[in-house]
Amino acid sequence: MKFFNKNKMITIVFSVILLILLIGFSISDRTHTTKAEMFVGDATATTQKVMKTPFNLLGFIFGPSKNEKELEAKLDMLPQLEADLKRLEEENEKLKEALDVSSKIDYETINARVISRSPDQWLNSFTIDKGTKHGVSEGMAVMTPKGLIGVVKRANGSSSFIEMITTDAEKKNISVEIHNGDKRHYGTIQSYDENGNTLLVGNIVNDGKIKEGSKVYTSGLTGIFPEGIIVGEVVDSVNDRYGLSKNASVKMDSDINELDMIFVIKREPETVGEE
Repeated sequence: MKFFNKNKMITIVFSVILLILLIGFSISDRTHTTKAEMFVGDATATTQKVMKTPFNLLGFIFGPSKNEKELEAKLDMLPQLEADLKRLEEENEKLKEALDVSSKIDYETINARVISRSPDQWLNSFTIDKGTKHGVSEGMAVMTPKGLIGVVKRANGSSSFIEMITTDAEKKNISVEIHNGDKRHYGTIQSYDENGNTLLVGNIVNDGKIKEGSKVYTSGLTGIFPEGIIVGEVVDSVNDRYGLSKNASVKMDSDINELDMIFVIKREPETVGEE
């Protein structure tokens, strides 16, 4: 028993000495690798490779492939792609509508888009992406594909500030004509009723009943707005307190909550701004 213990002790001591020598030899300043180090390194790498092979194989069999990962990524993007497609389709329809309307307008127009609209000034104003370098100037009428919406209040180089007809309409006194069958009734836009979402047209000569649904257009009798721009249609009309004239409530054709594509109507310089 002692003989075996003694041999065991000698083996351990020898192994420790050999290990120290190998460590010292490996950290010494050398420019080449010994065969022993190469053998140990290759053996370690081979062992790790062999040990990893089953796990890699299982991952290949049961894990997602490269194509599957790409497919999953595309599926994750599907809602965004659908939203982009819908937006592009809507923009395409708006552009088609804008081109159709522009071709039917007798006046030269400048197509523009709304780029800014403040929530606290929602019924008052907005900003478009066209300005003086595109031919826009103060006093020009502005309409949507549906009808009149405002007037250019300030024109900058590449943008313009538009004041809507729902704002301060009484001071503008926009002249309009109501097409009531074969008759024409003339009046002025005086104010906007936010609750009823209608324009009040007053000073209409009381010469007969105005039918509901009668179309309302700009009359061209004032210099700001040219003749024939659609404003909306009559939803109601009543006599004033003296019975000498009528007031009509007009629902605008333009949706003031959906403003995107708009048209600035160009006019001759001598007519813009005339009152």
